[in-house]
Amino acid sequence: MQEGSKRLRGVLQSLVSEGALTTEQSQLVNTRFEALEGVQTRKSIFAEIAAYLGGAFVIIAAIFLAATIWDEAPRAARVGSLAGLSILLLVISHILSDVNAMRLRLTSVLSMGAAIAATAAIAFSYESGNSAPWGPFLAGAVISLYSFIRYRHEILHIGAYGYLFITGFMILSIFGKIEPEDSVAYPFYWVVLASIWLYLAWTRMIDQTLGYLIVSATFFIATQFLFVTDHRLVSYLIAVVITPTLGWIYLQDRRWPLLLGSVAITTLITGEFVAATLGGSLGALLGLLAAGIALITTSMVAIRKAQHSS
Repeated sequence: MQEGSKRLRGVLQSLVSEGALTTEQSQLVNTRFEALEGVQTRKSIFAEIAAYLGGAFVIIAAIFLAATIWDEAPRAARVGSLAGLSILLLVISHILSDVNAMRLRLTSVLSMGAAIAATAAIAFSYESGNSAPWGPFLAGAVISLYSFIRYRHEILHIGAYGYLFITGFMILSIFGKIEPEDSVAYPFYWVVLASIWLYLAWTRMIDQTLGYLIVSATFFIATQFLFVTDHRLVSYLIAVVITPTLGWIYLQDRRWPLLLGSVAITTLITGEFVAATLGGSLGALLGLLAAGIALITTSMVAIRKAQHSS
């Protein structure tokens, strides 16, 4: 509709310049069209809200109805119903596609619903015993990642990354019986995943602000997980590499999650390092001091770079 308004204004201006319309007539037509555009926009919003509410009511009703017979239903019926739901949601999302913003949002929600339904279907299809349920999450990761590559919406961005974040963690558990707190492989996977996502955001293959925010959060979680599980040296080394990398990218592409992630990692790691070596309140104060110096230095460099480029 906004593109239509621009075209209409261009046509009206040309007609006024040709003398076919007066300025008053042009303004009247433009005012009436903008009023109609506002009505259509509100109708679209209400239609989208109604679709979400209707879907929520259907899901709630289905859950309560299924709860009465779910335990007695055979496994094949439960798996078949969830698999059918996943396929149905995928088909509907494919039909809706990404014609406009509203349908793209609906497509994204339905695609994530299909991924979740597929995860549940495979989870009910077999007995995993004590092993991590990597199979169901792998199916959900494939569906959500495929949908994200095709539609590139924020909902699918978060959903696909969340599935990859958890699925890789579970897949690692099938290669050995080592607990997460006893191995650096698990947080190192998060570091690798975040590094790949950092490259995708840097090359503008995904939304940069959301991508950088996810990357910074993952690096922060990985370093803290390593520190809490007594892999402190590895945590320090990763932070030494990650923090200047995020800072350098921030100087090239000023997205606030990069600065936030760099400062947050520096603050916690420095404070933890000093507290672990010196201990007491002195460690906390020195960590806070180091974080402040890092923030001021980064800001000064960014301001100087901005002044030179302007």
